[in-house]
Amino acid sequence: MNKLTLLIFALILLSPGLSGYAQQNNDAKKLFNEGNSELKAGNYSGAVSKYREAIRHENHEFYQYQLGLALRKSKKETEAIAAFTESVRINPKFAAGYNALGGGYFALKDYEKSMENYGKALAETPTLGPAKKGLAAAQTARANELVSRGEIALCLDLAKKAVENNPKMTQAYVIMAQAYNKDAKYNEAIQAADKAISSNKAEKNGPGYFEMGIAYRNLGNMPKAKEAFLQAKKDPMYSRNAEYELKQLK
Repeated sequence: MNKLTLLIFALILLSPGLSGYAQQNNDAKKLFNEGNSELKAGNYSGAVSKYREAIRHENHEFYQYQLGLALRKSKKETEAIAAFTESVRINPKFAAGYNALGGGYFALKDYEKSMENYGKALAETPTLGPAKKGLAAAQTARANELVSRGEIALCLDLAKKAVENNPKMTQAYVIMAQAYNKDAKYNEAIQAADKAISSNKAEKNGPGYFEMGIAYRNLGNMPKAKEAFLQAKKDPMYSRNAEYELKQLK
């Protein structure tokens, strides 16, 4: 710190208005802490009130961020997004704010904006785990929209990025299998379905086995198709569809 900087800093400290500003900050911090207590206690409307009062004293990114969390808990996602947006306007390098925006837009099913904000969070903090998992979830959700519209290339690109960000993103592998089946690339569909199954050992694997069955059926390998559909049938969500496919094999 050079002499000029020290002099300016000293003048600021001696400014007549500084004592009021310091008290204002203290008031804001007190209200912020009270808001945190209300949030922890589950009194979300009380927390919102305290945070908004703190912001009237000092518009700080942390205050806006916590306000956004309280609004989200109050099921007011649009208002929460506005608070998170303000937090990153105040501090454009605030990774937590971008991460929260990613989650907010995901809740509103705006997956493009969700991906954009998770990406910004990771640009600021590449090791932010929740942002990486959130980005994978948004990419998977967007890929699911694309496969239903037959946009195979874009779907596969996003699904592949999703599993790079989260190798345990089972649904992304399922979507890849669906896309490959639609594109008549059945061997690739089987590989993707197998990854879906192996990445989801703790749960039923109806989706993966069902897509595997479709691929084997289209390859003319009926024994393998039957085996896959029988596995898919064990999943209540896929029982009826798998039973239908099994009847068609007879």
